[in-house]
Amino acid sequence: MDTESISTSSCPSLSGDEIEKQSTSEDVTKRSESPCLSTPTVLHWFRMNSLRMHDNPALHKAMTDPARRFRCVFVIDPWFAVGEKRFCVNRWKFLLECLHDIDKRLHSLNSRLYVAKGHPIAVLEKMCADWNVESITYQVDCDPRSTAEEQALDKLAQTLNIESHKFYSHTLYEPAKVIACNGNRPLTTFKDFKALLPLLGAPESPLNPTLADFGKLFVSDGDLSEDFSIPTLADLGFPNDLLYTSEWIGGETEALRKLPIYCQLRARAPTNPVDTLFDKSAMSPYIKYGCLSVRYFLWTVKWLAKNNPTLEVLAKDVYSKLLLREFYFTVALQIPNFDTSVNNPICIPYPWDNDYSAFRLWKEGKTGYPWIDAAMRQLNKEGWIHHHLRESAASFLTRGDLWVSWVWGKDVFEELLLDYEPSVSCGCWMRSSCCAFVTVPVEHYCPVTFGQKLDPEGIYIKTYVPELKGMPAEYIFSPWLAPLEVQQATQPGPSAVRSSRLSSSLYKACLQNPVGQRCTDDLCVFCFHCSVTFPFYCTFTLYVFRLQSGFLNFILINIPPEIPVLCCSLRLAKLVFRRGRL
Repeated sequence: MDTESISTSSCPSLSGDEIEKQSTSEDVTKRSESPCLSTPTVLHWFRMNSLRMHDNPALHKAMTDPARRFRCVFVIDPWFAVGEKRFCVNRWKFLLECLHDIDKRLHSLNSRLYVAKGHPIAVLEKMCADWNVESITYQVDCDPRSTAEEQALDKLAQTLNIESHKFYSHTLYEPAKVIACNGNRPLTTFKDFKALLPLLGAPESPLNPTLADFGKLFVSDGDLSEDFSIPTLADLGFPNDLLYTSEWIGGETEALRKLPIYCQLRARAPTNPVDTLFDKSAMSPYIKYGCLSVRYFLWTVKWLAKNNPTLEVLAKDVYSKLLLREFYFTVALQIPNFDTSVNNPICIPYPWDNDYSAFRLWKEGKTGYPWIDAAMRQLNKEGWIHHHLRESAASFLTRGDLWVSWVWGKDVFEELLLDYEPSVSCGCWMRSSCCAFVTVPVEHYCPVTFGQKLDPEGIYIKTYVPELKGMPAEYIFSPWLAPLEVQQATQPGPSAVRSSRLSSSLYKACLQNPVGQRCTDDLCVFCFHCSVTFPFYCTFTLYVFRLQSGFLNFILINIPPEIPVLCCSLRLAKLVFRRGRL
């Protein structure tokens, strides 16, 4: 799985009492129409990170419970409603496909998937009463925002005198055990995390029960009431012209089908680097939704590597990326306000400019930088982009150009990315913006030269920025440098977004200068018009260090190659400290 990847949680951060009190009266009234069952029931709560039958200890516990009736439920939380724009259509489509796949698999056991809408605790409380529930099982969501929800459910089970069984299988290690191995001290570096591995031991092998383990088929519930059927995208409020824009297919069946394909493709280096940008073999969306168990994923790749030496490098790479994912999950549970920059003790509070107009153009893929625009357009259309593109987009939005807070970018990824996991995404965004987790110099993803290394012919850009299909390859990453007759012969893309660190009046004054003539204002070091051949990137790096919370953090500030290094570095240092960047 790529940290691209690394590439959603169940409820906002509320107290247990607040969650218990919240409910949607219309939904609860609908559900109350179900007759009360006299037969004892064991209930399994499918969550958004556990939509599978294989290696699911919580489901296995429910299916082997001596209770005579077995039911599964999935609750659609209104917090993810379309009006709130928490999920885009691609994420909803993928989720609904996962639910249909689980329902189909349960049919083979004479069971069904009940889908309800409302606040999970209110829905589960009503079901426990109507269905005579004696036991409830679920998988723990390691995201901090779900902790209050799980505490509320445990409290509800205690109040109703029913058994509550929770299991950890979304991560390789139980985060609480990792924290305990570190003496309950906060983990702050990936190096410290890896130092704990000898104490933690090898990850548990996956649970893989067969149908025989479940005994006889369950008693059929008959036809499923419409109140508990899986909704359609139209039911969720998406207009027809937005449907099915992604090629990704959700579900456990698809995940298990793609796993050997993933291993086969990743076992060898791509003959053409640009192919990786179009690759749809990544397993991260399936791991995020729990369609593929992370333990089953790791052990399968390791087992294949034993019989195929060409997979050894892949096995090590998969293990390393999964460990980084574990690290972010663990840190997120220890650090308050991990998903924001406010009152986050490990996040440097940079005074971001937060220019909304520039941010909106970045989100829509209209910055004028073809490499960045192609990445954001693919993300909007398909719900997934390669981790090189994620890093490029994140760097451009934050420390590289627009000086917009990483929190804004994180919110866009939450809305659009199929494999979005809050803890992992927040950790990656803080690192990409140099706000936290920076212990060594990080690469700066130039929106011109970095893409040229992967796709010198501009094939990727021409796919997602069709305005530039006629642009020669030598200019496609920086079309503003093409001769005027070449620009006129092609459909021009959007005008380049100028750095939000420039005032509009200063920029307009710069445009009045002849091309190549430099302005005298200190701020003009950021002016792309005056830089002539390259926008604010490459060749020279000025390191600005800051000591905070016991960690050494720094920003990488890159200088255009045409500007004399000594002069520019002095002017840049003066500008940085004059504007209070640190």
